[in-house]
Amino acid sequence: MDRIALAFSPLRDASPRDVVAWSRSAEERGYEAVFIPESYCDSLAYAEAVALATRRLRVGTGITNVYLRQPTLLAAQAAAVQEFSGGRLLLGLGVGHRAVNEPLGIDMSDPLGTMRQVIGTLRASWTKGPIQPRPGVPPRVLAAALAVPMIELAGELADGVMFNLFPVTRYPRALAALGRGAARGGRDGGALEVCHFTTCYLADDRAAAVHEARRMLARYANLPFYGNMLVRSGFAEDVERIRAAWGRRDVAAAEQAVSERLADAVTLVGDAAHCRERVAAYRAAGATLTIVFPNPVGEPRDAAVARALDAFAPR
Repeated sequence: MDRIALAFSPLRDASPRDVVAWSRSAEERGYEAVFIPESYCDSLAYAEAVALATRRLRVGTGITNVYLRQPTLLAAQAAAVQEFSGGRLLLGLGVGHRAVNEPLGIDMSDPLGTMRQVIGTLRASWTKGPIQPRPGVPPRVLAAALAVPMIELAGELADGVMFNLFPVTRYPRALAALGRGAARGGRDGGALEVCHFTTCYLADDRAAAVHEARRMLARYANLPFYGNMLVRSGFAEDVERIRAAWGRRDVAAAEQAVSERLADAVTLVGDAAHCRERVAAYRAAGATLTIVFPNPVGEPRDAAVARALDAFAPR
């Protein structure tokens, strides 16, 4: 059976009740998990709500920003969700974006050191205290990573890694880095989860789907972490044109600078058959769990989610 999860976010066109209702539908259709991105919301609060509304579904965060929470409070929050869910939490951790963190006065000069310190605090808190509740089984920790050093750290300290906007051509190098990290930590690299988070624009009208993907990617490619990763992945020309357009404050040009090749490499765009082929490519490259984040293409978000629930249901 395919290991497929969905991601739902309480955006302007999705209420908290929608997220819970969609998660119940995902459980009924056999999906393994639902993940909550932390885009202007509290991912752990929504994960807890989903856990309380379901029985079997694993609940994940994709991701929880480690800079926005004091680590011992994060440990206590995650422990509570783990206990309320009956041990179903997948705690995805990430460092977020400079554009979000730095205006809040957060120093992002050492993301690797911060992630190492936070994971260490979580492990110690869950096993030694003093936080309550002390989870009978600690949550599984997934570290979001794009660059090799963070991927190695995920292998060394976390229970798995989470890739986003990640071309399959990067998998050989990424999995080698994950293995090196696991060896450094004296761990079994083969037991680590490899999660591929992918934004989805599902539509029979491929041009319309690509248009929506371009709108999103023009913004992500301008962010330092993602843009630099895409440059290293063979999309230097796209990123250069995107950044130049943003420098001129020309939004339309930035979106047009996203090539169809880039959109197809890092998102799901097009009809159901094509999108399922791309999911199969992630799995063949080494992903153990694919997380599909459905987004609308000229329709209400509820309609986009309903079609995705049908298109990617585990077979």
